[in-house]
Amino acid sequence: MKIINPTPVIPSRLVTSNVPEDDFPAWVASTPYVTGDNRIYEHAIYEALTDHTSAITPDLDLTNWLRTGATNRWRMFDGIVDAGTTQTGSIEVTLQSIDVINGIALFNLLGTTAHVTVTDSVDGVVYERDLLLQDNSAVTSWYAYFFEPIVQKPDFVLTDLPQYRGAEVEVVVDAGAGTARVGELVIGLVRQLGVANFGTSVSIQDYSRKERDQFGNTIVVERRFSKRADYDVTVETRQVAAVQSQLAKIRSIPTVYIGDEDRASTVIYGFFKQFNIVLDNPSISSCSIEVEGLV
Repeated sequence: MKIINPTPVIPSRLVTSNVPEDDFPAWVASTPYVTGDNRIYEHAIYEALTDHTSAITPDLDLTNWLRTGATNRWRMFDGIVDAGTTQTGSIEVTLQSIDVINGIALFNLLGTTAHVTVTDSVDGVVYERDLLLQDNSAVTSWYAYFFEPIVQKPDFVLTDLPQYRGAEVEVVVDAGAGTARVGELVIGLVRQLGVANFGTSVSIQDYSRKERDQFGNTIVVERRFSKRADYDVTVETRQVAAVQSQLAKIRSIPTVYIGDEDRASTVIYGFFKQFNIVLDNPSISSCSIEVEGLV
């Protein structure tokens, strides 16, 4: 059982991106705006609520402006998994962190392949990994091989990046002639909590609306859903205090929880709702962690 403590991706750490930030024009102070105008300010999109002219920035002028979300370039870093960055062909970004990082996770992907490269300013390229974004878990027979539809692998996580301080991490998600999408990209330092056991349960929380009208007809409004997991973890008793402290620190921070890197269903980006540690004996202890994913 591992977690990735996320390192915030701020403008100074986004070295390059091939996604243009041209959703709307930039906001300019003391310019006349009419209701419904959209402008970009500090990588966010704001919609004018009134006809006005003001020198107050949109983030502080709540009377005249409504923040509707991040720009397309920055949606992959905004903490909202469902609303991601999209672009025809490929999405290519290079990140740099002043901290040591060794983990990366991508969620809600659309594409055929992904490529991750780590480059150090002194040693050059120190890590490369190619991934095929195709889920073959349903192919269990020759019949399935030929007739099962191709299924997209929506998430992946890597926890073996070399620990170079200040190295650049390049991520490429390629969709060929189609549309590439990255719902959320998270980088950070990997922490080992214990060993996730069989007995861990995974599920989803569906926010779709299902109602019946006065004639008994079912009306379904499809909405988003979030992943959930109840991890059954074995922790060394001598490390219980450290695990408790680590979980307490991230109680209000979206974090990547990893039961098994090879089982995507056990990888969730979100918050823990609660955890419980039982001191079974002097050697090992039992821990349950209930996690709810971000939408």
